[in-house]
Amino acid sequence: MEDIHSEYLDGEVIYAPKPLIPETFAGKNRIGIKYYLVNAVNVNKCVIEWNDGADSQTEEISPAVPLDSITFMINNLEEKSYLFKIYTIDKNGNRSVKEQVTGSAYNEKYLAGLTNRPILSIEGGGTVDSVIVMWGTPAKGHTGVEYSYMNSDGATVTSSLAPDTEKLVIRGWQSESELTYKSFYIPEENAIDTFASPVETTTLPLFIEFEGEKIDNSNWEIIDFSTEEPAEGAPNGLASAAIDGDLGTFWHTQWNGGSPDYPHFFTVDMKDVVKINRMDFFRRQGDGRGQTRFTIETSLDGVNYVNQGSFDYDPNMDSQSYQLPNLPMARYIKYTATAGSNFFAFLAEMDVYGQVASKLDRSAWDIIDFSSEEAGGEGPVNGYATAAFDGDINTFWHSAWSASSPDYPHYITIDMNSTVRMLAVDCARRQGNGGGHTKFQILTSNDGENFTDQGIFDFNSQIDDVQLFPLPFLPEARYFKFVALEGPNNYTFLAELNVYAQVTQ
Repeated sequence: MEDIHSEYLDGEVIYAPKPLIPETFAGKNRIGIKYYLVNAVNVNKCVIEWNDGADSQTEEISPAVPLDSITFMINNLEEKSYLFKIYTIDKNGNRSVKEQVTGSAYNEKYLAGLTNRPILSIEGGGTVDSVIVMWGTPAKGHTGVEYSYMNSDGATVTSSLAPDTEKLVIRGWQSESELTYKSFYIPEENAIDTFASPVETTTLPLFIEFEGEKIDNSNWEIIDFSTEEPAEGAPNGLASAAIDGDLGTFWHTQWNGGSPDYPHFFTVDMKDVVKINRMDFFRRQGDGRGQTRFTIETSLDGVNYVNQGSFDYDPNMDSQSYQLPNLPMARYIKYTATAGSNFFAFLAEMDVYGQVASKLDRSAWDIIDFSSEEAGGEGPVNGYATAAFDGDINTFWHSAWSASSPDYPHYITIDMNSTVRMLAVDCARRQGNGGGHTKFQILTSNDGENFTDQGIFDFNSQIDDVQLFPLPFLPEARYFKFVALEGPNNYTFLAELNVYAQVTQ
């Protein structure tokens, strides 16, 4: 420890510049200290004393001028409160007046009092695509929850929940796996260390995977193909033979009058929008000379296609099955054979498994809430929320503009009066008007009170066409809420809104 001695010059005591505005920062068996020095040109040491001078720490410092902040750490402290006395020493041995500041170190005693932020409820599972975890009010000093669970691929997902967030939505979890969590706290504002509560676990509910059925192909149509070979003897050789339900017939690429090489393709219009989870393919029976690799592309409009993957195909097996894990929504499928041991390709049958996305009858729907509507200002039908569900694309709901002009968000909430598995929604703008929303959100509920976010979607406000938006998590719901989020103006409008789904009750 260094004692303070005074120097005298012409009867005056010379003091080094003293520490200003000292403050402490609580930590685990340590305390951070910070103070300021003004014009401390010659100061080169700082001394900190505690426990009535029984303990001290000296720091070599080189403060900048005219103002500098000095920080240092006192380590290996017992868990208790401390009174620190701080002073400086300059190059001439002059010392400053002592400044006092209090601070606390924490460890086991503080940890023993920590508890996890409580979980109030866990809902979801079964055929519902999500688990909703509701959290209680956190205790003082809470900074967040770290949680982890196993996803459906067997990988651990770890994330955090902010103190002001009450609802956690989990999707794609492993059925009946554990949710592990712990809460973090700081003992004081501006503490330098965070303390964790003990780890707790709870079991997540059962999850029933999406199961598709074989889609009826009786109305399917070939709308394009690279080549076909009528010389095989119709229906053999024709592209339509790959979707006729008969394993004894087959599509064959051209060999008579030409022998084009790979790739070979055909495109099917299924006439319905289908949520696809699997496809089966059957070779020309008893013939192993065909393709060895192919791709699948899907489309909702027959113009814009999405590649669902490239797959190996064993030409020596009569049938092979392929999962499409992205569960694409599609009306059109393009099959392309990309490689093989010969220049030609053939296929006996292509089967699709999934769920037909039927457009729901809206006659029993009720609008139970909306943000605003333009009552009368757009005419006897237009402007009202009901115009978005009247089956007439030339009528439209419009948010209020005459009596008031509220800004985004604008919403409509619907009771479908039956529980359905929602596969997609479609909507159309007010015809000929591009001034509406460009982004919207869909939320779903089973009770009309607790809603789950099903995604935010970009909407092309510059086209009149009906636009379809698949819901990636296939929620079961009775209620849904359409929320227009943003656009070039403060208002929005909507000509039509439909739901594609399967009725579950």
